[in-house]
Amino acid sequence: MPRGSFVILLPLEADYKVLGYHFSDIRADFEITSNLFLRLNLDHSKNEYNTLKLQDTFVVSYLHKLAGKLGRKASGIIVGLLLFEDDKPEEFREALKKIAEGLAKFNLLDISKEDLEKKLKDLYEENLESEEDIMDESMIKNSIINNTKDLLSGGKKQRKLADELLKKVEAGVHKRITELYNEADNALKDDDYEKASKTFLKAAEIAEEFLLTELTDTLKEKAKLSGNVPEMTKNLDVAAQKARNFLKNADFYNAYIWYKKASEIAKILMIPDKLEEYSLKSKALQEIYQIEQKFKK
Repeated sequence: MPRGSFVILLPLEADYKVLGYHFSDIRADFEITSNLFLRLNLDHSKNEYNTLKLQDTFVVSYLHKLAGKLGRKASGIIVGLLLFEDDKPEEFREALKKIAEGLAKFNLLDISKEDLEKKLKDLYEENLESEEDIMDESMIKNSIINNTKDLLSGGKKQRKLADELLKKVEAGVHKRITELYNEADNALKDDDYEKASKTFLKAAEIAEEFLLTELTDTLKEKAKLSGNVPEMTKNLDVAAQKARNFLKNADFYNAYIWYKKASEIAKILMIPDKLEEYSLKSKALQEIYQIEQKFKK
């Protein structure tokens, strides 16, 4: 579970503004400084999602672009989570996006810090602290029953569908969603991303049969994110190995290029340690190459 969160507004005609924080544990000394904002803003000019390592804290953040009336005065908001070292950043992408979308419904230009932090706390708890409740068998059952109530007030086909869904609930079919979710979650913890993706997708298919739209979307998104990890992890290993090979041959330019590619993949995968390592190596090799070129002239 994250340590806390923060929200930064990006006005079009003014400096950035920290709208507020929410902390689930001791606040410690964390705050958005000018230097930290510059790092976040620079990274988000290239990516929606970003990960930074700050001493003993990882920061995972999401840039949400604003539209409509609000979008005419501010380009977007950056919503971030403070993670512990054993947290996996990629698991929080969906929650970050939902928190940002929830905040964007309010007038963020005039909202008070107190009101903003209350709304942030509510969204934080809703999207992060209650996922186990959402996947609880009884919660899923109640959601299905509520759906059937709407169907029972419809036509013949809707009433027939409601009857079929209720029979499946009586047979305990809905329990399979929770079982598959837990199985997929365990696969993620074991870094078995292929199994996790397939299992999340199976759970999504059952949720879709029960007309649980939001739950279906959540599970499909988890399946998609998990499914992309194996191939990208291979690409990361390949890029890092190529960089090392070029470095052994004192080819500083290509070593710099491939470490840069490796850092970009690590950023997408949200692997803070490798992102930091490859970024620093890329930058150092770029400087060596530039010095080398300077003295060749």
